[in-house]
Amino acid sequence: MKPLRICHVITRLDKGGSAENTLLTVLGNLAHGHRVEVVCGVSDLPPSENEERARRHGAVITRLNSLVRELSPLNDCMAVLQLYFYLRKHPCDVLHTHTSKAGIVARIAGVLAGVRCIIHTPHGHIFYGYFSPLVTRIFVAVERLVTFRTAALITLTEAERRDYLVRRIGTPESIFPILSGIDLAPYLRTDIDRAAARREAGLPPDKYIAGTVARLDPVKNHDLIISAAQLLKGRIPALMFVFAGDGSLRGHLADRIEQAGLSDRFLLLGWRNDTPRLLRAFDLFVMCSRNEGMGRAFVEAQASGLPVIGSRVGGIPEVMMEGVTGYMVPPDDPHALAERIDKLYNNRNDAPAVAQRCHEWINPRFGSEAMVDALEVVYARFTGNGDGTGC
Repeated sequence: MKPLRICHVITRLDKGGSAENTLLTVLGNLAHGHRVEVVCGVSDLPPSENEERARRHGAVITRLNSLVRELSPLNDCMAVLQLYFYLRKHPCDVLHTHTSKAGIVARIAGVLAGVRCIIHTPHGHIFYGYFSPLVTRIFVAVERLVTFRTAALITLTEAERRDYLVRRIGTPESIFPILSGIDLAPYLRTDIDRAAARREAGLPPDKYIAGTVARLDPVKNHDLIISAAQLLKGRIPALMFVFAGDGSLRGHLADRIEQAGLSDRFLLLGWRNDTPRLLRAFDLFVMCSRNEGMGRAFVEAQASGLPVIGSRVGGIPEVMMEGVTGYMVPPDDPHALAERIDKLYNNRNDAPAVAQRCHEWINPRFGSEAMVDALEVVYARFTGNGDGTGC
């Protein structure tokens, strides 16, 4: 396959699964010899480590203040215009857009600029769990329109692919499920000392730690974990919960924990830059999202040897082996969550065997190399370098 000029567009290249996925895609593109540009919005936490890493490896980074995550008619129109002029000035063979908001804005600009091959990765859809029914219907209608001129949609799982098709977005021939790749090496390390990891995180050495690594946002459903903690308060004295991450719900969650009399059972760590080490301080990973494209955090946790509990939504059933590496619960049932936590606590002596099963399930199935190789096949097909089918 000849080298391509690839332009990636995403609202933020900072924290979270979509940004990590995009970064690994960019690094993989560069490793395959392509010329890569990234257009992104301004990070809330500058300087973005992901931006710097991409730049060090040879990607060209351009920031647009108008490219924001939230709905903003003025900024969104400005972003379309700025991206249009950018793409006219910097022609590309592939415009690869990421996340729902940037995907809509950038694909409109790409069509206007005459880009022939547009590929979109939603990184999980927003068909439920995010907005009101009216706003969701508007998004679906707009997505249908822009997808009409999109060569390929890259979903993270088969479940996400079905969600698009059932809403008449895309066609069976234009949607490709590709698991979101992870840089597994930091999580598979065997030289991280558990006791030291706990000391560094300020965690007690004698507690059973159920941890979460996610932004504090309604869709991540931290409230369910607090409800389950209330049910378990008198049953497992050694149980402690850790929320790593930050977001709009931090104050609400802190207040609710205090009101429930659980302040001694919870620790809110804020954002962490040492997730592989932090996961080694946990005994269990719990995240009960209302919507999840794939759930990269579950992959990272299992790669670290942790049993996982997640909600039965989106792509989560495809990233764990129920009853083998973890369990799934409804996203609105604290009793079910409490029972699963209790079960894993009572079987905690099986942790070494569970860790081995987790490693065998994750590696190499969820490695970044597999993701990048699969994307190369899609790029080749839709640029006319594969089976002759061009955009």
